[in-house]
Amino acid sequence: MAASLGLHIYFRGLGLRWPLHDQDDVQVWTSDHALVVTLSGELIRHLVQHHLTGAILGREMASLVRKPPTPLPPRIDRERRRLQRRSRRQK
Repeated sequence: MAASLGLHIYFRGLGLRWPLHDQDDVQVWTSDHALVVTLSGELIRHLVQHHLTGAILGREMASLVRKPPTPLPPRIDRERRRLQRRSRRQK
């Protein structure tokens, strides 16, 4: 992806959208109100770009892979098989 992404923090309950800048910090908390990690806006943008680039490459690779043809059912020549069985039993 050549273009830089513009990320926004969206507050659903309030209907507000806030742009996430590279110098902003995002704190990740547990449900017990313990701080786990603080991530920079720049890191989050890079992670999202990396994920989207990987998804695009994966989709392109999947489109290049040829699906194997379905095998044709074997043609059964009953008389020939009967003769082969008979010749094996005689040996």
